[in-house]
Amino acid sequence: MIFDNIRRKIFRIFLFALFILLSLFSNDLFFDIPDKTEWLNSAFTGVTGVIDILPGHLSILISIMLALISGMLIYKISFDHLSITGREHLLVWLWVIQVGGFSFLHPLQEVHFATVFILMSYDSLFQIYRKTSDYKEIFMSFMYLGIATFFYSFSIYLFIPYMISLYRFKIASFRDWIISIAGFLVPFYFGIFIFHFWVGDWLYPIETTINNIIPNGLTIGIAGMKTSQYILCGFIATLIVAGMVMYMKSMRQGINQKTISCMRSFSTLMLFSILIFLFFTPDSKLMIQIILIPSTIYLRILFVKITKNIIANSLFVLLIAASVITLLY
Repeated sequence: MIFDNIRRKIFRIFLFALFILLSLFSNDLFFDIPDKTEWLNSAFTGVTGVIDILPGHLSILISIMLALISGMLIYKISFDHLSITGREHLLVWLWVIQVGGFSFLHPLQEVHFATVFILMSYDSLFQIYRKTSDYKEIFMSFMYLGIATFFYSFSIYLFIPYMISLYRFKIASFRDWIISIAGFLVPFYFGIFIFHFWVGDWLYPIETTINNIIPNGLTIGIAGMKTSQYILCGFIATLIVAGMVMYMKSMRQGINQKTISCMRSFSTLMLFSILIFLFFTPDSKLMIQIILIPSTIYLRILFVKITKNIIANSLFVLLIAASVITLLY
């Protein structure tokens, strides 16, 4: 397949991903700098701070760098914890192609920071596999999730799939629950002191997060995306289903138990993320970036299972074209 010869050369993978992002973000960088968005689902909601004073170009560049960091973290998680081998370099590229196709993810958003910490959380979570007394990784995993929630309030609902995943990796006890909750609350503990001196209200981050996560009504609505973005979602979903089918067929062909548990964790993450996206619209539009985490994993499996390079190359080019078309129309 395209560039299969550089799959182990991290620097070249990073450079090509940067090239893709700069191409997809070119309109924002050089022609039409978007207005800085207001953070509406964060503990920082309504607070004037660093985000408000960042110049437009710098804001976009930080967004690009966070997207690259997230892509490299997905690569690391797959390399360290999944026994599925082949075309690892596609993980970073598939991630940036998907993220770059949604124009509302280009400005610096709260979900960009949350995504980095969610990935760090999963990296720690997957290291718990069959380590019954590894409470440090449990604490760190849920602390990262707490930081993600501090940035993007809807991340709090991911506590449920996290606990489901924890039970897949070990027999969780009451102590595990206590450590998990303690780790999750640590960012808010420090946030109380920070906001006390920042805005004079030590309860501000807690009250803001609670207000953000309580919906006016649980009804499936329209997320406010463009028609072309829905088409891109449909195309990605079709490829994901194909990847899942191929993965299910190969479960008995040399894939170890840890990989199966990790993949089920990603499936649970996708399910809960989609539910949040559907039931909390239109406020949950940014949740699409978290949905793209497991979608990247399954898309890569699809390309691994496709043995004919002409088919794999055609699908890869078609995905890039769909991302570009989504930005143009």
